[in-house]
Amino acid sequence: MRPCQVRQQRTPDQAPDTAPAKPRAVEAGPAYLALARLGRNDHRLALSADDCTALEALATEWLDRGVSVGYLTSALTAGLPAQVDSPLGLLRRRLTDKMPPRLPAAENPSPGSPAPTRRILMECTDCGRPGQPEALPGGLCRPCRTAHRPDTPPAEATEAADVRARMTNLRDLLKSV
Repeated sequence: MRPCQVRQQRTPDQAPDTAPAKPRAVEAGPAYLALARLGRNDHRLALSADDCTALEALATEWLDRGVSVGYLTSALTAGLPAQVDSPLGLLRRRLTDKMPPRLPAAENPSPGSPAPTRRILMECTDCGRPGQPEALPGGLCRPCRTAHRPDTPPAEATEAADVRARMTNLRDLLKSV
């Protein structure tokens, strides 16, 4: 058996002057940052700086079409395969194939227009009656609040309990049908 030869390793003072190049100072736009964060959201989509630069134009086109960064991220990460062999190729394909349509200028909401109001309905935590949040303080509708109040006269409390018992009985009868 022949002995193994090991190359003499250079010490730092003997190493040639091949320090890695300093990264260039580039202002990263929102598209670049969204692409760079993909690897932190899902390790299968880790991209290098060069990959992010190569895909930045496509991602910028998405943002120019009125898409938010969050929407872009979710569109690129939705339904990923178990194993991604080429994140660059997969993302380039998705950025190209899933490109959102250009909307006419009239449909884009102007920055000064108010956002559409959302109506929220809640349910009483006791009886399940739907209502506006301001009509259900503490999560209870008016009849349930009066039934739970200790200063409620006994006649009203027993009446509310009777109604509740009747409703429970009716629900039980409906279950058997």
